Amino acid sequence: MAIEVSCLVIIGGGFSGAVAAVEFLRVAPPGSKLILINRSGKIARGLAYGTASEHHLLNVPAGNMSALVSDANSFVEYCKGLIPATEPGSFVSRATYGRYLEQLLAIAEEQRITDVECVRVIDEVVGLTKENGSVSVLLKTGLTLKADHLLLAFGNFSPVDPVAVDKQEMRDSYISDPWGSEMGSVRSEDEKVLLIGSGLTAVDMLLTLKRAHPSRKVVMLSRRGLTPCGHRKNVPHHTPQPHVQEELLTSQPSARGYLKIIRRAVAHEPSQWRDLLTALRPITAQLWQRLPEDEKRRFVRHVQAYWDVHRHRVAPVTFGEFEQYSSRGEVEIIAGRLISLTREPDGASVRIRRRGSSVEEKLTFDKVINCTGPCNNVSRTNDEFVKFLLEQKLILPDILKLGLEVGSDYQVLDGSGNAQPWLSYVGPMLKAQFWEATAVPELRIHAKNVAMHIANLFDNKNQKK
Repeated sequence: MAIEVSCLVIIGGGFSGAVAAVEFLRVAPPGSKLILINRSGKIARGLAYGTASEHHLLNVPAGNMSALVSDANSFVEYCKGLIPATEPGSFVSRATYGRYLEQLLAIAEEQRITDVECVRVIDEVVGLTKENGSVSVLLKTGLTLKADHLLLAFGNFSPVDPVAVDKQEMRDSYISDPWGSEMGSVRSEDEKVLLIGSGLTAVDMLLTLKRAHPSRKVVMLSRRGLTPCGHRKNVPHHTPQPHVQEELLTSQPSARGYLKIIRRAVAHEPSQWRDLLTALRPITAQLWQRLPEDEKRRFVRHVQAYWDVHRHRVAPVTFGEFEQYSSRGEVEIIAGRLISLTREPDGASVRIRRRGSSVEEKLTFDKVINCTGPCNNVSRTNDEFVKFLLEQKLILPDILKLGLEVGSDYQVLDGSGNAQPWLSYVGPMLKAQFWEATAVPELRIHAKNVAMHIANLFDNKNQKK
């Protein structure tokens, strides 16, 4: 029986795309072809692991960062090859993790079976056409690729500018993307800097700014003034009350009800709140999916900010450095709203209203940096390919603007809510469906699941021939 070549095109070469590629190459039927497209040369890096700074640490210990579901020690063993003293509880740099992902992909390419082809393409996808059972993928360079199945694997998008900001007016005084090339415009004479936001991105930028210029004064502004908590140092793992999961899953689903149960459990063992949140990870998707739409909306509006600072913590070294700057008054955290931002000859004039006050204050800064975090609302991104997908009604933003609507087996829903068997998605936009879909322990499972699903589709197709 002749084997027909089935081609999978993965669009996006960050964590999700790279790991999906690795998992697919492990199970791809004979005669399959994989094309991995990334618009930058940094395949397997993405926004999270593209940094070259060894000071930017992972926010998760090495023992929980394996990209492979089948090999929990994969990343720790890689790190031990570089630094023998690495332990599962060690926090290593994001740059190291990016190199690890690159190695995993290279090994998967080398070890694939002979008649499975793998091609890397550095280009940008600008359009798609579906016809005669296949998909044509149009690239910016003018090339067209043919595919049987597409896997969208784009990750986080750059922060959206706050409503009060006119980027064109602000010019050199305002940086819209802290991970972009604009950061090169920060000068040593910029003594006072405002960070819009006080989460993980703001903490990273604070440390970067202070290391470059220790005397610099930094202000963080966010609506609640909340900052990330830190991981513990070498504290033995403790198993929290076993009944908490059952109580949550059998309770009347509501944001207030969940919060009440968790607070009661924390009050019973205050020092073990981190372990309690860890114990919730296996059931987080179930808890989210049980909530009616109005309760999900209530959670996002009133609880998410508190969940984020406790759930997404920073490395102990990073947290200790942040605390030192805070205790010395070198960083000020303001809870309040940004009312306006205007350009002045030597910087920016900022009007804010502190939380609980009706009085507006005017502050001046040499530089203002948008650290509000990645954008999950695909309707607001400036990405041209995503705009194309929206215009063609090939993707459907969820009603809460947390990501994309997907059906069973990660099939992308079109603008009418219908599943498209030829189009799948994996990445942080799964947050709409699963809530926890931004960290490695969850994303690696989704990447493997979608790769297995596509491999099975190809295998079934071959058997019918």
